[in-house]
Amino acid sequence: MSNIKKLTAVLLFSFLSLSVFAFEDGFTLGLKANFSGSYTDPHINKEDKAYLGAQFMKGMLGFVMNGDLELTYIFDSKKYFKYENNNIFGGLGLGFNFGIGQGGSGQISGQHDDGLDKDIEVYCRVFMTPVLNFGTSLKTYLLKNRLVLGFTIGGKMPLDPHPTYELYSNLSTDELKALLSASGNHVDFRGDVGTLIVPAEMMKKINPLGCVLKGSIEYNQPMIDTMQVIFGAYIQYHIYKPGYVTMPKKVEEAAKFKNPEVNFSEHPIKSFYMNSIDFGVNLGLLFKV
Repeated sequence: MSNIKKLTAVLLFSFLSLSVFAFEDGFTLGLKANFSGSYTDPHINKEDKAYLGAQFMKGMLGFVMNGDLELTYIFDSKKYFKYENNNIFGGLGLGFNFGIGQGGSGQISGQHDDGLDKDIEVYCRVFMTPVLNFGTSLKTYLLKNRLVLGFTIGGKMPLDPHPTYELYSNLSTDELKALLSASGNHVDFRGDVGTLIVPAEMMKKINPLGCVLKGSIEYNQPMIDTMQVIFGAYIQYHIYKPGYVTMPKKVEEAAKFKNPEVNFSEHPIKSFYMNSIDFGVNLGLLFKV
């Protein structure tokens, strides 16, 4: 029992002694790996929804990863704000981050079919790599600079000219056959995977940049006097208005069956926002520069 007490005392002393390594001011460089759940939050008006051949449109949940490099300057509470110590408020930080990783969107769209007497739901996921992330952060350092609250305004830009997709529906094999027979082979919602080929002219029309608003909380655990380990969590909202949309060929053919004038590459979808809510955790290393 005495050995356990001694070990506990040593561990507590070691943990408390690490507080002397807390970064109090100056530049820091962070390297982070972000593990995100991403829920697509589409917004579109009734007219454009009808143009796309859908009566409803909902979002889907996916998973993406990315890495960040972040340079931050800490304005120490004692030097810049005249506090006696940093036990509670350690200061403010101004950070700039740059990252690259994966991106994706998922949508459920469809309409009611009288022949089948059910709502046909078409599930479409699009995967993009790489996606560029960047932003500016304001940080508040608390509890001897161990706890960090941050707010970021930034951007997200997909750089993949040939994203991949997977397409499937809620129809059984018999329902797919019945739908194909009734529609004269013009509507085909069998499962499909492929690549979206985005023509160069359309790439010029598509808005590549979205706005990101992000809130985060991090705990920094000192290891040595020049390095800390980062444990964090975050939630962000991505606002993205593409203007023009790219869809799998099957979706465009189904829309043309309802409206022969449909041409996604020629007509902008003015009301369409492909927003998303991203949330997750991050792990990383923080270095004193």
